[in-house]
Amino acid sequence: MIRSAAKLAAAALFFISIAIGTARAGDDGKCTIATKPDTDIGKSCAKGGRAEAKKEMKEMVKVAKNNGQKFTCDGCHKDLDTYALTKNAPEDFKKLEVAQNK
Repeated sequence: MIRSAAKLAAAALFFISIAIGTARAGDDGKCTIATKPDTDIGKSCAKGGRAEAKKEMKEMVKVAKNNGQKFTCDGCHKDLDTYALTKNAPEDFKKLEVAQNK
């Protein structure tokens, strides 16, 4: 059970970081990647910055997992300290969005 929770937390962190962009220590928590207000993550960022986006991303990962999909943080982020994105991150995020409706 703990192992499953740890895997879910790792996957959530991965997708959260897609939404929040490049996070740096000491910044003010503003989103830098998910800035389009026409997406759920963008709306969350506008509402409450990275903290709100993190909540939304965790929920998306949870729904995707319940729908049989698997996502990990390092699948889209080459650096989990700065949340720098990999080349495939935008495409994988689209897959996460699709996994919400299965």
